[in-house]
Amino acid sequence: MKHLFTLLLLFTSTFLSADSHNMEIESLLSKLDSLIARKDDFVAAKEAKINQLHNQGRNIRTSEERYWLNKMYYDEYFVYNSDSAMIYVDQNLDIADKLNKKEWKAEWKIKKSFLLAATGLLKEALDELRNVSSQLLTPELKVEYYGQLMYLYSHFGQYSGDDNTNIREGYYEKEKAYKDSIYAYITPQDPFYLWYKGWKFLGSTDTESIKKELLNEVERSSLETRRDAMNAYILACLYQDSNQQNEYLKYMIYSAMADVKTANKDIASLEELSKTLYELNDIDRAYTYINYCLQNAQLYRNRVRVIGISETQDAIHRTYQERNIRQEARLHTFLFLVSILSIILLIAILYIYMQMKRLAYSRSQLNESNLLLNKHVDELSETHQLLEKANAQLQSLNEQLKETNAQLRESNYVKEEYIGYVFSICSNYISKLDEFRKSINRKMKAKQFDDIKELTDSPIMAQNELKELYHNFDAIFLHVYPNFVEDFNALLHPDEQILLKDGELLNTELRIYALVRLGINDSVKIAEFLHCSPQTVYNNRLKTRNKAIVPKDEFANTVKSLGKMQE
Repeated sequence: MKHLFTLLLLFTSTFLSADSHNMEIESLLSKLDSLIARKDDFVAAKEAKINQLHNQGRNIRTSEERYWLNKMYYDEYFVYNSDSAMIYVDQNLDIADKLNKKEWKAEWKIKKSFLLAATGLLKEALDELRNVSSQLLTPELKVEYYGQLMYLYSHFGQYSGDDNTNIREGYYEKEKAYKDSIYAYITPQDPFYLWYKGWKFLGSTDTESIKKELLNEVERSSLETRRDAMNAYILACLYQDSNQQNEYLKYMIYSAMADVKTANKDIASLEELSKTLYELNDIDRAYTYINYCLQNAQLYRNRVRVIGISETQDAIHRTYQERNIRQEARLHTFLFLVSILSIILLIAILYIYMQMKRLAYSRSQLNESNLLLNKHVDELSETHQLLEKANAQLQSLNEQLKETNAQLRESNYVKEEYIGYVFSICSNYISKLDEFRKSINRKMKAKQFDDIKELTDSPIMAQNELKELYHNFDAIFLHVYPNFVEDFNALLHPDEQILLKDGELLNTELRIYALVRLGINDSVKIAEFLHCSPQTVYNNRLKTRNKAIVPKDEFANTVKSLGKMQE
């Protein structure tokens, strides 16, 4: 009987270890499984963001405002729904034509090329790029232009087939050349700097430096953006290149997590992960993941990826069926062993029954031991109460930590939103100042000094720019805190609430408290921003506090908690 138990344990351990990973990878895969199970929640969150953009679109007044709103639509759609993304690409190309913005037109041709390549239309994607002159592009657009060429020729190489070795190598040589071109223009401030740098050094022997940079970036990221997914993906590729299997799996799982959270339909990380798990004989997960990839590729209408995934799916499915046949054979062996063990168990029960009579004497001794044990149980109960108090304190600390983390996420989100808008506004102002300089220069050359005096005496230009600044501030602020006006009015008496005029986003009173919401509480600083006197700001704030339904000394702090960032 001893030999039979040994055989059974050996057989069982061999069976279970065939599909196992180390504990960390198994834990990460379990988290990924739970995220995939919640995929509908992430899709709903994505749709909610898109609906918010629809609401903002009702207030659009100019072509430029429509252009920037379309850009936000594109950012939500381009790896989520290729058809919808293409609609906004075409709209912005039309706007760029009407406004004669050559740089805008080049940028959106590059984005159109990406969508065509992502959906398998590689030739059409290349045709779009051929219509873009790289000499007319800014350094930032050159990075995007060469990055798209790198992406495109990488796809040409992947889909050229195993029989066309020379052609495929030619495509990869072009991909490498464009990697070098990107590196000539990209700066560390570029959000995808580490992504391109990782591709630049992939395949070389000197990768430790970029690994450390990417590792630092990925480990402190929330894994909730496409950039997080891309950084984790290239880090995984670098580890794979150096034969570090566990690290490759870990960061490829990280990339897949970020892709699932962002509802990315053009998901490459999970496809790569499913192939690796298939090779590691984790057939169940590989089959689940490749099915998920296929569903997303079909929704995204990526023709070429659907074909590639289908081939992988067929291979996994065949292995899945073969494994089931082997498991059925093992199951028959187990049933035979269980039958033998059942007989042994029956004999053991009879033996135990005989021993029960001998235990009667032992029970009397156990009663005495139980009395002593009860005493120890009381002591344990007191210890348990102390532990519950400690747990309550720990839970309170955890709640505080969650609130702090939420504030940090909101702060990071606001910074990211405002940086992009501030750069755009500054660029527009620089262009206008340059046009103004050129106009003055032409008039001076033509000795039109009266025109120059008339032009510089008039405050109209400054007033118009100030109005545009306020409008941009209002639009940006309401993008980040869309419910601010309603929430602010809720703090006032019903008959004292602020009613905005048609086309007005914020008035002076709301704009003052918008700055308070952003953490600017000093009336002097607020006055400098609004180009008015500190006394005017003070009077407005005092007037508003008098209309509030909350205590006056708590009003500013209450405003700071309004209009929480939309998740």
